[in-house]
Amino acid sequence: MLKLILIILLTTLVAAGAGGGIAWYLLGGGEPREDRPEPEKPAIYLPLDPPLVVNFQGSGRIRFVQVGIVIMARDQAVLDGISRHMPVIRNNLMVLMGSKTYEDLITREGKEQARAEVLEEVVNVLGMRGERTQIEAVYFNSLVMQ
Repeated sequence: MLKLILIILLTTLVAAGAGGGIAWYLLGGGEPREDRPEPEKPAIYLPLDPPLVVNFQGSGRIRFVQVGIVIMARDQAVLDGISRHMPVIRNNLMVLMGSKTYEDLITREGKEQARAEVLEEVVNVLGMRGERTQIEAVYFNSLVMQ
């Protein structure tokens, strides 16, 4: 009779311990699970002020384009690197935008292509100077052609 009571008591303790351990692991008490994504950091925006003003060829005459550019990242260190190398970035973007034609920039597809090239150029400048390159997006907040 005493053996039966001990076996029941021991089985109950083992089952309670196993159940508690499983509950602790499944409810997040253990190591972080890989299927739980880290919360996304808020977006931080850096406008390139003043807007770029560049001349380019279009329809046989010289034209001008003014482009307001905003860079978005989620890490302030990335934007600090952009600020440190702003003269090089502005120079390269002016050369890039100056190589465009009126026909390139008049269409939506052309503007999207230009945005992608601006993003690539900024990432290249940062990468060549050993800075962090986690830029998430580049936006044109104004684009005026004349």
